[in-house]
Amino acid sequence: GEHDLGADGIVRRMAKRSFDLLFALPSLLLTAPLLLAIAILVKLDSPGPVLYAPSMIGRGGRPFRIYRFRTMHPALPEHSSPEDRLTRVGRFLRNYSLDHLPTLFNILLGDLAVVGPRPMEPEFVDLDDPAWQRYFEVRPGLFNYAVLKLGRTFGPSNAGNLPRKLALELEYIDRRSFRFDAQLLIRFARSHVASRGNIKARGEPDGPEK
Repeated sequence: GEHDLGADGIVRRMAKRSFDLLFALPSLLLTAPLLLAIAILVKLDSPGPVLYAPSMIGRGGRPFRIYRFRTMHPALPEHSSPEDRLTRVGRFLRNYSLDHLPTLFNILLGDLAVVGPRPMEPEFVDLDDPAWQRYFEVRPGLFNYAVLKLGRTFGPSNAGNLPRKLALELEYIDRRSFRFDAQLLIRFARSHVASRGNIKARGEPDGPEK
């Protein structure tokens, strides 16, 4: 995209990547005891792997595995409801968004940025669509503009508001800058606290831009 052409675009991308690493490395060091404790609890609570690593679409339309703590019983049939499949530990982790902590490793690997469009499940993406091509011109993020704006109305990808989410993330791409990312992180921190740890479950939809 025009945003990334030329020397200025390269410098911006390098600065963003440096910020991502400066965010992810200390965060992993600080949360290492918590990551270990959660991994042990997941393993003790139910049989199966500690991590759940679904395929997502990232920058350039390339698939990657996103790392999360497993929150569901792997042995129950796929047609069981998500509520029925949740483990006891998994329910707690989801309630406070702790299942996403391993996603910090995706930032280190370069799959994700700290702030960016939400990584998308392949079944909801049409890479022949110019809008989705624009969406994946940038690295997806751990924190997403659409989640902040929609709060608890965000819903899963099959909830029917995918065009609204797409429009919001394209708005982010058009507006993105180091300053805008910093402003969004502050707003995310406030919303995370106000929603008691889960913006998608309890977050208030964000108001119009000022």
